[in-house]
Amino acid sequence: MKKAILLPIMLWLTASAPLALAAPEELHVGGPPNAARLTYQTLEEGRLLVSVIDAQEKPLLGLNHEHFSIRRGLKTAKILSVEPLETSKEVALNIVLVVDNSASMQHRKAIAPLSTALEAFYRTLRPIDTVSAIVFDERDTIAVDGRSLRAKVLQTNDVGRLRGFLKENLERGLTEGTYLHDAITVGLDLARNMPANSNKFLVVFSDGEDINSSVNQNDVKKIAEEITGLSVFAVDYMPQADMNPFLKDFSTSHGGRTWKAAAATELLPVFEAFSSILLHRYVVAYRFLAPPSGALAFASRQLTIEEVTTIDSAPLLNHIYFATGQSELSDRYRLFENQNLTGGFDEKNLKGAMEKYCHVLNVIGRRLQVHSAATIRLVGCNSDTGVEKGRSDLSRSRAEAVRAYLRYVWGIDPQRMTIEHRDLPAAPSANRTPEGQAENQRVEIYSEDAAIMDTVNSAYVQKVCDTGQLRIVPEIQSETEIADWQLKLLCGGREVKVMQGRGALPAEWTIPLENALLEEIASCGSVCARMLAADNEANAFDTGESAALPVNFIQRTEQTAQIQGYKVKEQYALILFDYDSAAIQSRNQVIAQRIIARMNEVPDAMVAIVGHTDSIGEEAYNVKLSERRSQAVRQVMAGATASAADRLYVSGVGPHAPLYDNSLPEGRSLNRTVTVTLEYLQKQ
Repeated sequence: MKKAILLPIMLWLTASAPLALAAPEELHVGGPPNAARLTYQTLEEGRLLVSVIDAQEKPLLGLNHEHFSIRRGLKTAKILSVEPLETSKEVALNIVLVVDNSASMQHRKAIAPLSTALEAFYRTLRPIDTVSAIVFDERDTIAVDGRSLRAKVLQTNDVGRLRGFLKENLERGLTEGTYLHDAITVGLDLARNMPANSNKFLVVFSDGEDINSSVNQNDVKKIAEEITGLSVFAVDYMPQADMNPFLKDFSTSHGGRTWKAAAATELLPVFEAFSSILLHRYVVAYRFLAPPSGALAFASRQLTIEEVTTIDSAPLLNHIYFATGQSELSDRYRLFENQNLTGGFDEKNLKGAMEKYCHVLNVIGRRLQVHSAATIRLVGCNSDTGVEKGRSDLSRSRAEAVRAYLRYVWGIDPQRMTIEHRDLPAAPSANRTPEGQAENQRVEIYSEDAAIMDTVNSAYVQKVCDTGQLRIVPEIQSETEIADWQLKLLCGGREVKVMQGRGALPAEWTIPLENALLEEIASCGSVCARMLAADNEANAFDTGESAALPVNFIQRTEQTAQIQGYKVKEQYALILFDYDSAAIQSRNQVIAQRIIARMNEVPDAMVAIVGHTDSIGEEAYNVKLSERRSQAVRQVMAGATASAADRLYVSGVGPHAPLYDNSLPEGRSLNRTVTVTLEYLQKQ
């Protein structure tokens, strides 16, 4: 295939490649900035024969791989080599040379100048090139498509034979008629029968317009359109001053050009010009970048999941947060529409601190129903900055929204709920940060009755894992950047987790093993990972299920049968640390005493004390703060029982491994905590 391209060539890129790829597109070949015209022929997949012409219609010499670019749609090819055609020993030229040998050549005294000009053409030929020379012939004919055409042919790669053939026909084989279309048709028939992926150059020298051929211009054009890889050049030596329209159109439409020779003396420079263009081409080898390759690997060799009886004690976070400038209750809270829907609510069915917090208003509503003499105090606050600056009315509206929910949904007498309002809370978060401002936009709930503000306790069987997260490592090689990727975690062929992104792959993916995901995975004998991706060249890649991680699931019934008992984990959290504080407040003291009592009741329990912080502030400072918090709890625990010191494991992780979402104010508040976990074997 051959294409003519005017430079500069506009190439385009996209920011990313879709996972579904389009059908292959045509090649777009670019050349150096000073190129005025570039044509190419496809020799085979991965190799082109390229001609690059400057504004003076001369071939550009000395080009290398840095001067060329090749694209197909979104794909960029890597240029492997650029070799001048004149030095190539592999790519032969297939030249069909049509020479007008009508008698007018003798009348115009052009035979000797033409013979001299042809020597310039002979000098460009290499032993591997093949020339099919065609001249007019009035004695014999050649049959093409059922027509008898006035022409004769010599096919050779011997310059001597070629020179002799043309000399004989220009001196003693002159014809009275002009059979230009016949001779061109014979040449096209020869080109048509060459291999489809071979280069084909038709060179026409004409002394006059066609008069006597049995085929017309349209016949010639029709045959030429069927031939792939054809380039046409012409030398117009006709008496007319203007370029012959047929030759000009014919050569241009097939990626070539026509030269006008007005006098015999101009034949030599014209033949030198087209011979130079014919020879001074480049064999450009290329390949399109390969798709990414490789596989995925799990960082661990096995996943162990076991059922554990969990006794979960989560302190009640007594803050209700609001959006900036708003006093409506957020849809993050689980709210009932009316009192009829509250009948089945039981806080003992709630699992985990975040689920318990989302139901905080329902927990308080139910407790106020049970403890009919208890009262609460609602303190509305604002961030006292921006649109909330000095908005005590907004603070009051927030408190009234909380009271209205408890009144109309839980039926609590409004006389039992007093309202206060202020700007910043009494113990505000850092108001200089957006996170602190969001935390200060709240209603604080207080009660003198300890039962209202007590911890939210529940017990349930949950699945726990020997690791908190799955780590999947991409072992992927790519010749260009990844544009889009999608990671799938599969369990028995079923997708249980999907992650996706754009740009470079991470060093590893980490997937938190939360309760819902553990439930899914526990039912599988193994989990697999699969990645689909596309690079910036629109190459698609699919690892398949290239990684499999065995899952060892230990059910509670199995534990009981094997070791006459089952594992129990008791979780306690002391969350009411003020912002940037390690002081244990009075409510936390109550929880601490309960933990001490349980430690005395279960002397074999191992106790882990882990301090946490939110993500606000410097990392190193927060790690130290979490250590101070955990050490404060340790001192209380160790001082309560003589045997406690040997069973306590104390650490502070700061903002690392957050328990809750730091993007939410309640998540940050819950992360300002020390968790205390007792693990032991409950005997049957």
